[in-house]
Amino acid sequence: MEVLLTQGHVIMKPYGKAKLYSSSQKIPFDDLFDYLPDAILILDEDLRILMVNKSFIKTFDIGKHQQITGFSLEKLDLSLFRDPSVRDNIDRILLSKTYVNEMLLIEPVKNRIFLTEFIQTTVPSLSFTGKTGIMISFRDITTWKKTEDELKSSERKIRTLFEEVPSGIFMFQEDGTILNANRASLEILGLTRFTDIAHINLFDIMCSREPIERLIKEGKNAEITLTCNFDRVKRTTLVPTSKSGVAYFQVVFAPIIDRRANNPREFFILFLDITQQKRAEKELKERFRGITSNLPGIAYQFFARDSGEWGVYYVDERSDKIYGLSPEPLYNWFDRFTACIAEEDKERWTASIQDVILRIVPWDFEGIFIHPDGKRMYIRGVSQPIRLKNETIWNGLFLDITDRKKAEEELRISEQRFFGIARNLPGIVYQFYVRNTGESGMYFVDERSEELYGISPNPLDSWINRFGSHIAPSDQKRWTDSIEYVIRRNAPWEFEGQYIFFPK
Repeated sequence: MEVLLTQGHVIMKPYGKAKLYSSSQKIPFDDLFDYLPDAILILDEDLRILMVNKSFIKTFDIGKHQQITGFSLEKLDLSLFRDPSVRDNIDRILLSKTYVNEMLLIEPVKNRIFLTEFIQTTVPSLSFTGKTGIMISFRDITTWKKTEDELKSSERKIRTLFEEVPSGIFMFQEDGTILNANRASLEILGLTRFTDIAHINLFDIMCSREPIERLIKEGKNAEITLTCNFDRVKRTTLVPTSKSGVAYFQVVFAPIIDRRANNPREFFILFLDITQQKRAEKELKERFRGITSNLPGIAYQFFARDSGEWGVYYVDERSDKIYGLSPEPLYNWFDRFTACIAEEDKERWTASIQDVILRIVPWDFEGIFIHPDGKRMYIRGVSQPIRLKNETIWNGLFLDITDRKKAEEELRISEQRFFGIARNLPGIVYQFYVRNTGESGMYFVDERSEELYGISPNPLDSWINRFGSHIAPSDQKRWTDSIEYVIRRNAPWEFEGQYIFFPK
């Protein structure tokens, strides 16, 4: 009954010196032993195998019909028990000496890692003498160990990245207390040690407090540009920075998520010094503004995406001054400009834009623009396309050509007047030239040359010779001498003579 009691098959209640045994309703020890996840082996003092559970059989691939209980440990022939440190530990248990409770053992064949526990025990059901026995359990921690190693490797990589990344990194609390900073952040701020800023609040370094507080409140990833006035920082915080003046930082902000808490209380910013870039952009803008300020128009950048969307990325700030249209808001500037195109030119305007978008070619348009104050202007739009990955960009100019158009109109009217006068003259109007090189010819010959003299005005370069060939032979020398004389003297010319009209 003692054996059944120790195995959990019966329970015992004492009645004085008597004992009452009854069937146990609890799970028997053998059943519980078999369902333990760890592989367990129990040895007696002679190192004979007393018990093994199912997990042990499965873990070490022992055949179902292979009998191992009652046999010596040597017969089991497991590599783990050939380890000298294991055998020595078992001997120390049997001799009741100090021994190691836990060992990490590696099985060389399958490269498995076991957390091995040694327990000195006595099993009355198997040894009524109460002699020492040994229970050894094996827990396979290979996966856990690999995960732990990978985690350590990942942490090591993150630490390396934190220290070696060229961008500055601050980890800070909601109140601006700086928790950590990498080496790059110190270099960017002109510092040498973290202790230089350990007592400084992040808001004291980044001059724009409000944007950071807003990002903290929103708790979302964001990218913004911040400034730092090093002279003010040195004056108010006594930070020993080697930098001076105003610096610009491109900042990536993100909360540090703690899945155990609903609201993040720690954050980090990754920042890059873009001061040189900002200064270069400012200088470039000033140069660009200096160039465009002398143009009778504005520069712009138009885009057409493959998705069908179009609009403008940039409009010269002088848009308001020249065309009465503020550059902002930029997203509808193009629509506002289009609305000012005169009705008689609007269809041609739209068609020209659709055409160049379709063919990706340069654009050139002239038309009438109605200024918001009602003034009619003549404009010319020109641009050149640049094809990018998913869109085409046209960089161009909108020029005010009102003065040119007026001059052309005045010239046209003047020419009409001129031709009207010339038609009533009893001859033709011409323009003769002589250059310092001795070359001579005609710049202009009245179109009535053919009607009156039977000679076409074209080609101009031979008209004077063709006309001279019609001068009567008796007057040829005088004709030639008169021309040479006025050329030599730079004097007015006058000639009378006979002209022979050759019939066609």
